[in-house]
This record gives sequence, C-alpha cells and structure tokens, in this order.
Amino acid sequence: MSKVGTRLVAAVIAIGSLSAVSSAQAADVVGLSVATLANPFFQGMTRGVQDGIAAHPDLRLINTSANGDANTQTNQVTDLINQHVSALILNPINANSIVPVVKEANRKGIPVFTLDRGAACGGCQVNFLETDNEALGKEGADFIADQLKQRYGSIKGNVVDLEGLLGTTAGDEREKGFSTEFEALQKNNPGLKLVSKQAADFDADKAFNITTQLLAAHSDIDAIFNGNDDNAVGAVRAIRQANRAEPIGNPKHIIIISIDGTEQALSDIRKGQIDGTLSQNPVTMAEQSVKYVEAYLHGGKASIPAHQFWPHMLITKANIDSADVKAYGLWGDEMSK
Repeated sequence: MSKVGTRLVAAVIAIGSLSAVSSAQAADVVGLSVATLANPFFQGMTRGVQDGIAAHPDLRLINTSANGDANTQTNQVTDLINQHVSALILNPINANSIVPVVKEANRKGIPVFTLDRGAACGGCQVNFLETDNEALGKEGADFIADQLKQRYGSIKGNVVDLEGLLGTTAGDEREKGFSTEFEALQKNNPGLKLVSKQAADFDADKAFNITTQLLAAHSDIDAIFNGNDDNAVGAVRAIRQANRAEPIGNPKHIIIISIDGTEQALSDIRKGQIDGTLSQNPVTMAEQSVKYVEAYLHGGKASIPAHQFWPHMLITKANIDSADVKAYGLWGDEMSK
C-alpha cells in the first residue's frame, strides 16, 4: 500500500475508535463499510465520507473496511447494526451477499445508503449513489473505436477486454456497457476483433499477469479496455516489461482506456502511457451521500432520490490541465498530497 494509503488506514482506525467511544453522546451515529482500503478509489471515498461527516457536527462516524472479503463485510455490518447506528453507508463487495444484512438493517429501522456499488434488492436502499457504470463501459468502447479510426482510417483492429470484478454492480455494468457497444460496432465494422476477454478483478497484479500472457500470444494487439485504473496500471506494466511500449501516435502503440481517475492513472496519462481514464470523483460523491443521510435523519426524506448517477469525465493528456477538468476535480492528485 502507498504511504497515502497507510496514513489513511491509520486515520480510519483512529476515527473509528474515537467515534465508537463518543457514540453514546452523539445524536446520530453513521456506520460506514467500504470494500477495501487497498484501492485508491475507496481511499478517496472514505475521505469523502469523513469530510462530509466533519461538516455536520450532529453526526458521528464508525468506520470499517472489509479488506476485500464479503464475509468480513457481513460481520462488520452486523456489528454496526447491533451497535444501533442511526444509518448505514455501504459500499458492497458483492451485490447479492450484502442483501441479508441490508434487510436486517431494514427490519431494525436503520436506513441504508449504498455508495458506488449497490445491493441486489429492490427498495431496500434509501439511496443508491453511483456513477453510470454502463455508460462508462459504452464510452470506453467508443473511445477505442475513435482512436482506431484515427489510426487506420476505419474502425478495425484487435482489442482486449480486461473485465473488472464481476459480481459487483460496477464490474457487471461496465462490462455490459462495453460488450453491448463493442458488439454494435462490430456489426458495421467487421475488421474490429475482440481477441480476448478476461476478468482482472480490478487488480493490478492480475491484470499484469493476464496481459503478459496475451502479449506473448498476440503480436498485434491494438487496444485494451480496462474495467478500472488498477487493471490499466497492471496492463501498462506488462507492456513495458514486454518491450512493447510505444508513444501515443505510433502505429504500434497499444491504446489504453480505463475508469476511475486515480493518481497513478493520471501520472501515466501525463507520461503518455495511458490514453485516457473515465474519471469518477469518489470524494464529492461520498460527500453527497452523507448529505442524504443528514437529510433523512433530520426531516428531508422527500428530497432524496432512490437512485442517482454522479457525473464523470473523460481525462486525456489533451485536457488534463484544462479548466473543465480542474473544476470537476483531479481527486487522484488531491489524494496524493
């Protein structure tokens, strides 16, 4: 884990401990469960919740991370329910496995707010706040098509799909968006080929291993769609190790498009190693989730949408320093400070 991640974990532990001690005196205690703090995106999400709670002195936070294990998350959320928290903000590891504890919270009268990833139960969440993941996948396919058209004059070439973590709403919907759009593009562009589709699980090491194997098997890969930035970072590392790295604009450059907007992805975009990331902003998205919790607990239920898509933005080397991107927020850079 990075130094930033280590500091954040320490802060999470400290805040969680202080919140647990003070919860008896707090008007409203909010329990947070994130999938993992090993991923920069969820570090940003956690910071957003912390910042949101800090802006509301009538709220306190008990903070947990499941370290990527669905059973751990179930146990942690059960413990939060047993502590009689006033509300839950959940970032589920798996949309289905989280359902029983969400329903238990419902039975206990504890409102559940899901963030970035949802629970597979209709009406069990007060608010599900996410990026439009299906749109992210579609836009990733369109980005590759545009880049290939610039290269060849028509949409053709060999493409790899490094899927995210299937079983999560984010992973499933991004893959659905990419696959549906890619198949539609293929109908009018028979030279567009999908040479491999494999799940890298939002994991840089898995993406590195898969890409290493694919580069050994294929000498003519034109582009790689990545379910998130960690996938892309692993793919870029494999490309460099295989001595296949070429600058953007070179006909042998392997086009890399990903999702999230992490610091590492932004750095690789500036270096010309990643062509683009469809950036989310987990910090501002998480702050909004806390605002909905505050509204729910203090008389503003009517203003809360059941489901909402948070804005996203394509970031490339051409626009990374633009006013529009800065206004949207380079959250990856902010997390590294």
